Amino acid sequence: METSLQDLATENRLLKEQLESLKASHEQALQKLNESLVIEEHLQESQQRFKTIFEQSRVGHKIINTDLKMIQINQALADMLGYTKEEVTNSVILDYTHPDFVAYWYDLHEALWTRELPYFELEACLIRKDGKHIWCIVHTIRFTDRGQTLGYTILEDITERKQLERHKDEFVSTVSHELKTPLTSLKSQCQVLNRHVQKAADDFAAKMTAGMDKQINRLTRLIKDLVTVSRIESGKLQPMVVPYQLNELVTEVVNEFKVIQPDRRMNIDAPKILNMKGDKDKIHQVIYNLIANAVKFSAKETGIDITVQEKDRHAVVCIQDYGKGVPKDSLERIFDRFYKAETASSHVESGMGLGLYICTEIIKYQNGKLWVDSEPGKGSTFCFTLPMLTNALMVS
Repeated sequence: METSLQDLATENRLLKEQLESLKASHEQALQKLNESLVIEEHLQESQQRFKTIFEQSRVGHKIINTDLKMIQINQALADMLGYTKEEVTNSVILDYTHPDFVAYWYDLHEALWTRELPYFELEACLIRKDGKHIWCIVHTIRFTDRGQTLGYTILEDITERKQLERHKDEFVSTVSHELKTPLTSLKSQCQVLNRHVQKAADDFAAKMTAGMDKQINRLTRLIKDLVTVSRIESGKLQPMVVPYQLNELVTEVVNEFKVIQPDRRMNIDAPKILNMKGDKDKIHQVIYNLIANAVKFSAKETGIDITVQEKDRHAVVCIQDYGKGVPKDSLERIFDRFYKAETASSHVESGMGLGLYICTEIIKYQNGKLWVDSEPGKGSTFCFTLPMLTNALMVS
């Protein structure tokens, strides 16, 4: 009897322990269920937020697969293209792309799915159903969903901005053309007047006419810079490919400066003849602008060193001055259009801020590179490289 009671007590204890374990498991399962419900609720809220942003955004949104097929789009993109959502969904973006920009989408495809870049940006021209052209900046990120790699794209319509840029370019081109004729006439008259006052031995008048001639030259260069920028922005910077010797070209530019800056010490180190093929006139413009900067930002008593050398089948030209230098916070922006760095005295230098931008684009157009090394108070060294005796120019 005692054994039976002990057995029952043991069994009762075991049942009680099992009941406690089941209760704990139930509470744990209930807690996990509640957590799952909260997560699911948050997920649904997140999905709803994404759906609201995706659908109601005024900017075009689309999700593409590796075949560039648009598996999901929003109404804004359909409106941008002039079709219904049903017509555009599951079609290929190339069907709406201007022929000149089809290769850009293949670049995007390679970047996202071959090189596996997380993000890619391009500018493209699309064609609406009514035949109108739509300019867009395209921002695309790569992401994975249920084991499939997709691209999420935002298309920002910049057609109005493009039209404004075109009108601006046309305005600059027209104004520049209209100014050339009176400036040329004024230049000729100034030269005639200068010869006359020199014969008359009138030092004061000679000084005034020389100053007028200098300002005419300055205005002519500004107009030339504006025209060059306009051509760069519109993709019309057409190069003239000719063979030339770079060391001779550098010497030619330096000799031009010695005429107008006879007291300025300029040292050339170009021991080797470097045969080039490219746009000689535009490289002349680059060298001139860089030396002009060196003269402008350094004291008259300091020298300017120009070196020309060959490295890895590239010509390397460096112009070094010992002047104010470039502030560290300006180094990354100094080659931007219209940017003017502040000097150590906190004064912005005069000028339009176009020279270095033009130099950068010209060198880039000929498959070269332009950069600067600078230390405030000690001077700057601007260098550029150009490929030697190759097809140095990009196809525009």
